[in-house]
Amino acid sequence: MRALLLLLAGCATASGETRTDEVPVVIELFTSQGCSSCPPAEQLLGKLAHAGTVGNRTVAPLAFHVDYWDDLGWKDPFSLPAWTQRQQSYARALGDDRVYTPELVVAGTAGMVGSQWARVEASLMGAPKQQPVAAKATWGAASLTVTATAPADADVLVAVWENAALTKVAHGENAGETLGGERVVRRLERVAEAGKTGSRTIGLGPWKAGGAVAFAQRKDMRITGATLLPR
Repeated sequence: MRALLLLLAGCATASGETRTDEVPVVIELFTSQGCSSCPPAEQLLGKLAHAGTVGNRTVAPLAFHVDYWDDLGWKDPFSLPAWTQRQQSYARALGDDRVYTPELVVAGTAGMVGSQWARVEASLMGAPKQQPVAAKATWGAASLTVTATAPADADVLVAVWENAALTKVAHGENAGETLGGERVVRRLERVAEAGKTGSRTIGLGPWKAGGAVAFAQRKDMRITGATLLPR
């Protein structure tokens, strides 16, 4: 754990300054409140979200709650079929024969058990260098408007997250537990197609958006760049 905290703190130079790659690496945790193995991975994702860096890499953590645990005793209030479909797309792209929780995907290029810190850290440090995404955001009380220009080989998507309130889980594998939720994705929208400029207004619903990230994703699911859109 001490090693994890040191890595999250960043790498100090001889002058005492901390140098980071300011273009964030998008990391996606596929999780469920119905999965007893998921809370440790969600806690790790929360630490990454609060730290913002691992070594010299800036990170943009996201949590996608899948729905394939929902018929096993507890319906996750944040689960969506679309998030399960996104994980299935990663499985095809990465050559996996199944989906599972908790799975963490780094920059769309590598998947691993989300609570295995050594593998997560190695994948983050070895992730391809990311490029900034040309995106601007205008936040309103009930909506977010994003305008972005996509690179030639990738679409630009925007993920909006909520730092969710605690949930008391009444049934399923985590019955009796009270679970938090950091960076829970509530909206994922395509803003611009490859090589084009686009704009989209995204409704925020009754929940409180904590922030957003625009990222460039190719058809092979590789993420090549990102820009944080703080609220």
